[in-house]
Amino acid sequence: MKNGLPRILVIRLSAIGDVVRVLPALHALRDAYPHAQIDWAVERKAADLLEAHLALDDLLVFERLEGWAGVKCFAAFCRRIRGRRYDIVVDFHGILKSGLIAGASGAKDRYGFARPRSQEGSYLFTNKKVRLFSHDLNRIEENLQLVDALGAKRASLDVTIAIPPDVQEEVDAYFDATFDGGKWTVAMHPAMDRAEKRWPVEHFAELADLLLADGRFEVMLTWGPGQFDVIHAILDRVHRNVVVAPETQDLRQYAWLVHRAHLYFGGDTGPMHIASAMGTPVVAVFGGTDPAKHAPLRNPFEVLHIPPEGDTSDRARKATAEERLRRITPEMAYDSCVRLLTQSAARPSAQ
Repeated sequence: MKNGLPRILVIRLSAIGDVVRVLPALHALRDAYPHAQIDWAVERKAADLLEAHLALDDLLVFERLEGWAGVKCFAAFCRRIRGRRYDIVVDFHGILKSGLIAGASGAKDRYGFARPRSQEGSYLFTNKKVRLFSHDLNRIEENLQLVDALGAKRASLDVTIAIPPDVQEEVDAYFDATFDGGKWTVAMHPAMDRAEKRWPVEHFAELADLLLADGRFEVMLTWGPGQFDVIHAILDRVHRNVVVAPETQDLRQYAWLVHRAHLYFGGDTGPMHIASAMGTPVVAVFGGTDPAKHAPLRNPFEVLHIPPEGDTSDRARKATAEERLRRITPEMAYDSCVRLLTQSAARPSAQ
């Protein structure tokens, strides 16, 4: 304790979408412990989302390296954590690495998920194990159940991602110069790392053409480092004028970019969860991952998903994902985009 107030460490190292989905639980912790020291341990790739967050006192960024250098770096990070003398650790990640950090902290109370949600033996390093009341909870619901064990509750799913004013101004200037204020702007993110999440490139191109032919929409393709080949493949197939977003400098710039869009369309990726957190309506297409666990919870959103027939195990889901994704047609996606926007939004206007 410092001045009678607890020192709390949140652990969620990665990935981008998973870090975003811990934010409602972070807000719940801050509501329950308004004067506590609350820090977050995170890997560099997702750290931008937490910079200058009003619910956090400090951000402890782990620089992930490979090989022996990575082992030494991790050991040094654990020593740094132990030196902070935390009273409470909350491990949202539930893998061996996060468990080792929790154990190294020396905290008296170390909260984490019980098995089977806890993986790779991470449960061995926690002494306050939270058993989920269902295996079918959305990840956001799981995280909220974990902090409920600390007396922290959250009625709203609204969250904060701190966007610096200069970033807002830069993105706003781009939007105002690029898009017609009388049309809806649809941000489409076609790049997905895992094959079982990839909606076909030709479907993205056809959806863009359908939206642009409608006359009420403009389409902006977003992308990240190493993903421009997917954008190029769409440009080779599309017949109308889409806008290719500029390469963003960090995740906060990307967050404000999709915030300015009227709708986000994409798969089960970090950018989709960022868009939802920023209050942008989302149409999400799912293949090999379970939308019950991974769809956004913040309305408005729609999910496009054809469930596997018969065997619904994760293995079966992934094995048939590409074929089921192909059966989700551009026309189905177009109908969802139109329905969600016309139901949830008035005529487009500058935000």
